[in-house]
Amino acid sequence: MTIKDLQDQLRNHIRARIHRGEWTGSSLSRQAGFQQGHLSNFLNGRRGLSVEAMDRLLEILDIGVLDLLGADDIERRVMLPGPAAKVENIAMVSAENAVLARFSANQILETHSFRRSFLRKLKPNDAGGRIDWLRFVLIKLDARSVGGALPLEISQVTLLIDRHYSSLRPYRRSRPNLYALCLQQRCFLGYVSLAGDQVVLRPHDPRAAVEVVRIERGRSYSEYIVGRVCYVGAEM
Repeated sequence: MTIKDLQDQLRNHIRARIHRGEWTGSSLSRQAGFQQGHLSNFLNGRRGLSVEAMDRLLEILDIGVLDLLGADDIERRVMLPGPAAKVENIAMVSAENAVLARFSANQILETHSFRRSFLRKLKPNDAGGRIDWLRFVLIKLDARSVGGALPLEISQVTLLIDRHYSSLRPYRRSRPNLYALCLQQRCFLGYVSLAGDQVVLRPHDPRAAVEVVRIERGRSYSEYIVGRVCYVGAEM
């Protein structure tokens, strides 16, 4: 990766966090000691930054250079020969932490390996500016949270979530996407649609309750979506 590539990644990271409302251009400029036009020119690709200026932004944003590298970049640098190179370890976190962009070591409960070939076949569709989020995460839900979303009786389910798929566009033609949603500080599983300014979460079982939540002013429906479920492991 070149310095130019690194600066492009930093631009994308900052834009994503501004889009999510974590920062404004003026507040970030002020803390970094930049003129607002200086940062604006950088974000619009009209100028680069010195190494010292980049260091200042990384410190304020509380990230390191590795946070700007994509998973493929990191894998190419630490790739091990043999079978280990064919799998990727995915972190399992609590349902409430699944909405965080990244996880600290004490937030990771355990890890599970998935075939890298399987993960790379999955197509993203990000509607929420999550380019700086770790893409895949595992969570466990109990029967109450699943709430009839799956066509089977379970005591607990393990879900592989693609958090870079937050749009409502069907992943496969004529088949609705199964999503994990964060509603009222709890995680639920189901099929999502919009009704005006409300998010509607429907289960697989038509007899089960439908969850309806009004979208808060200034928020997008995609902010309620943890991600698309792309693998289910159930305990019967």
